[in-house]
Amino acid sequence: MSEDRVSITITDGIADVRMTRADKRNALDGAMFSALAAAGERLKTEPGVRVVVLSGEGSSFCAGLDFATMGALA
Repeated sequence: MSEDRVSITITDGIADVRMTRADKRNALDGAMFSALAAAGERLKTEPGVRVVVLSGEGSSFCAGLDFATMGALA
């Protein structure tokens, strides 16, 4: 499930980790937190990566916490 939350591209030592939940303005939910953590773990083992850029797809970088999904966890 978290695989659909971020995409990773690496070009010339620069990794772009892009949040891909534009319909929700890239709001953070449990799956997004997991996907971002998994991206970090993956990039730790990429020897050519010197820089990581975190970006958001669509018109917003990130709306913050997705209260609609996080409320269900309480």
